[in-house]
Amino acid sequence: MTDLPTLVLLTNYGGPTSEKEIKPYLRRLFSDPAVFPIPKFLRTLLGFIVSHVRSRETFQILQTLDGKSPLISQTQEQANKLQEMLGSTFHFRVAMRYSQPLLEEYLKNYSKLRKKYKRLVVLPMFPHYSFSTYGSIERLIKDHGLENQITLTRPFYNCPLFIEGWKKALKKTLQEFYKQNPSEEPFILFSAHSLPLYLVKKGDPYPQQVKESVELIMESFNLSYSIGYQSKVGPISWLEPSTEEVIINLSKKGVKHLIVLPISFTAENSETLYEIDIQYRQLAKDLGFKTFKRVPIPYLSTDWLDCLKELIEVKI
Repeated sequence: MTDLPTLVLLTNYGGPTSEKEIKPYLRRLFSDPAVFPIPKFLRTLLGFIVSHVRSRETFQILQTLDGKSPLISQTQEQANKLQEMLGSTFHFRVAMRYSQPLLEEYLKNYSKLRKKYKRLVVLPMFPHYSFSTYGSIERLIKDHGLENQITLTRPFYNCPLFIEGWKKALKKTLQEFYKQNPSEEPFILFSAHSLPLYLVKKGDPYPQQVKESVELIMESFNLSYSIGYQSKVGPISWLEPSTEEVIINLSKKGVKHLIVLPISFTAENSETLYEIDIQYRQLAKDLGFKTFKRVPIPYLSTDWLDCLKELIEVKI
């Protein structure tokens, strides 16, 4: 048993990689009790309704992304790099919360996996803790009775190497900006995935952890900045201000140069490539901004990979 490798599962939301996966993905997401803590029959109904109502819109978004979200393939690239770094004593796989390959399938097969691996580690690729992300993974593991058998790495919103990776990515984008605008100063807008307000009222630490990440990054930059929240869905109340509202208000204040940094994401996805790069870019153009740049996610940053490596090694 001691010679067996450790299995590490890099876990994220997931995303549909084909049209046929859209409805199952949406159904799983919108029936998750960690995200929507309502009676099961209502969650099931919600998942069914949303998967049908939003499937066409989701398909149209995917068409702008060559038919699939790159989140899974980029997470696989991260797993491959970590495999190279940590060697044969570890086996790295991707396991998504709401799409194939499913984390739940690994949990169902835990007894079989224990014959091949001495330990199973789940590495949630969410920098910030939220009841709806990291907490959803905790709940799923507990529902399978494995909370004492599976190791979870901690959130890494304040990991110095995670912060450094974002600093370098922002610095590179700023260098590109200053080449084109040597006498101008940009405004930095940190865009994080939004969160239903009822979770915040229950004590969800997500907004405070996002704020801490932003403040750590901006210690190295003497520029104006703010935080906005994107990707809200449905008629319920969400974290404010929205990224859209921030952009509109900045326009009213006369800001003309905007750089957006997607602080809560660790791989490119529809929220970055469609919502920010297309929708918010068009909004900024319509409002008269002269510059709209988005900091690419440094998902293969050596700093980020070293941070993830440290998270794993601390738990072994």
